[in-house]
Amino acid sequence: MKYPHGNERVAGVLIPLAALRSDHSVGCGEFADLPGLAEWCKAAGLKLIQLLPVNDTGNESSPYSALSAYALHPLYLRIDDLPELESISAETRHSLEVSLKKMRSDFEDAARFDYTGVLLGKINLLRVVYEESRETILKDRRLSSFIGKNPWVRPYSVFRALKDRNKQRAWSQWDEHRDVDAETVERLWKSSALKENARFYAWLQMRLAEQFLAASEAVAAAGVALKGDIPILMNEDSVDAWYNRGVFRPELRAGAPPDMFSELGQNWGFPIYAWENLEQDDYEWWRERLRQAAQYYHAYRIDHVLGFFRIWAIPAQNFSGIVGYFWPQVGIPREELRREGFDEGRIRWLMEPHLTGDDLRTRFGDSFDAFVRKAMAQIGHEDLYLFAPDIRGEQDLTRLEAAPPDGLNLTEEQRDWLLEQYRDRALLELPDGTYAPSWTFRTCSRYQTLSREEQDRFEQIVSNYAARSNELWADHGRRLLRFMRETTDMLTCAEDLGVIPEAVPRVLAETEVLSLRIPRWSHYWDRPGEPLIPLDEYPEASVCAPSVHDTSTMRGWWQNESGREQLWKLLGHKPPCPATFDPATARAVFRSLVQCASRIVVFQLQDLLAFTPELIHADPDQERVNVPGTTNTFNWTWRIPVTVETLRTHPVLNGEIRALAETRRQ
Repeated sequence: MKYPHGNERVAGVLIPLAALRSDHSVGCGEFADLPGLAEWCKAAGLKLIQLLPVNDTGNESSPYSALSAYALHPLYLRIDDLPELESISAETRHSLEVSLKKMRSDFEDAARFDYTGVLLGKINLLRVVYEESRETILKDRRLSSFIGKNPWVRPYSVFRALKDRNKQRAWSQWDEHRDVDAETVERLWKSSALKENARFYAWLQMRLAEQFLAASEAVAAAGVALKGDIPILMNEDSVDAWYNRGVFRPELRAGAPPDMFSELGQNWGFPIYAWENLEQDDYEWWRERLRQAAQYYHAYRIDHVLGFFRIWAIPAQNFSGIVGYFWPQVGIPREELRREGFDEGRIRWLMEPHLTGDDLRTRFGDSFDAFVRKAMAQIGHEDLYLFAPDIRGEQDLTRLEAAPPDGLNLTEEQRDWLLEQYRDRALLELPDGTYAPSWTFRTCSRYQTLSREEQDRFEQIVSNYAARSNELWADHGRRLLRFMRETTDMLTCAEDLGVIPEAVPRVLAETEVLSLRIPRWSHYWDRPGEPLIPLDEYPEASVCAPSVHDTSTMRGWWQNESGREQLWKLLGHKPPCPATFDPATARAVFRSLVQCASRIVVFQLQDLLAFTPELIHADPDQERVNVPGTTNTFNWTWRIPVTVETLRTHPVLNGEIRALAETRRQ
């Protein structure tokens, strides 16, 4: 759908759909709650609703860990609105009403929602509806038409049925059907063993699409734009990684390089894309993702847009991110290294950890011989060792501990030392046979043994090829963003946080993709004192967000972290800077922020609740959506403290937001 507000400067609200609650929802927000939220936005002067991804994620609560690039999450289906309820027996309907009432009672008062409990409860009730109405559903031409118009439905439904049969294990652990093609999927779709369960999932997707489309149209009718979120990456345990093998490079995983928050970098566990294969098909897999999204959204956010320029790629045998590299990149040819005086021995010295016999004997004592036989390769007759060829990553080293050879039993200290040695590299081989420096090459123990002259020559090579990579990334990102922009009429926005190469802002501007500005993080990093960027210097083609799902809320940042004095001054307020983010502080900060030059300003709903002390949690950290780098039942389960219906009638909150919107409009 076409974005309705053009270049108008608007304000909006950002919220995970699951966080909504209403008088009719069960356990979490549902698609049918969106029209009520849009009516509240209209009354409060907000013109945009931004959601997190709504794809099916199975047992994973993170919306960025999708089982399918296309399928919607069953969590968001409103059972009360299913047309099948009109034809089921009175007894079954009464039983459903009792069960739904109990679920509301069990889940509605919780500050955070029970992802597993709500999902299982809904799926069980949906199976009851399906079983009671199965004959009618299967005869309905609308289902066959929906399946015919959406080629992804059959593979997805078969995949979900196989997941059920395999007790939700990852497809890579199944005893059969790990490798399939279109013919096999069609046979499984028709097989008696899977037919009914596969049809159940197809029916769910039809009803989800109907409810989401109806909700989207109601949001548009209220004059509010709906903005979606399209994750760049797919879960390894997804129907797409299982069925569309050519889309991915399964030998590499995506992540992030080391930084101040993560010494070993991050490994997200998602396979990276085989862009060369996608290009041969004119990016049809991606185009279909966008066309699916365009049925519901006026705008969309590209999660981790940096990955369209270059992504941090990690060989799949590793669990940390430190041994990764940017891909694609202009690698250093072996011939170039040789020309600069680095012969084969020097290249191997920089590429492969060299462990002395003395070090190994000190660490392993009587187990030295057993360990060397299993995990090391001696260099000629020297008392010097490389890791054995079958030690291809960190996971292989941890398996030595799990299944000790010849009586070898690694202690935690030995394991950690081995991992440290394995990561000690200055040079890495890229998929095309060229080379790249490791992220930490300067601290590599063997690099430090090079002469000053050798180090200078190596640094010069690295610098030359880094500059060439920047232009490769510009071309790569430009090509991908252009096909995305031309595929639909949705407004394209980018999440461009992180270590940004020069190519990224340049290409985003060229392709008219909106960038992201988070005021507390928007600094001139190359200027003395690293000052914050003034709000009137933000690009017009940008989205300003005081906080997002991966950050603390504004109140949490203001009261528990550093930097508020600098922002307070930037906003033009006189000292002293208040220490608490009370309604007066929120008013002063937000009314200043909405005057930024960005086309869109979007607030997390938690931030807006700071206007109303009775609606906030005493501990602002409890209002976070996600804490990156952690896995627990806290993440992704935040819920608004009151129903959407209550929001619509809250005079203080709505008055404050209307004043914000009016300041923005002016």
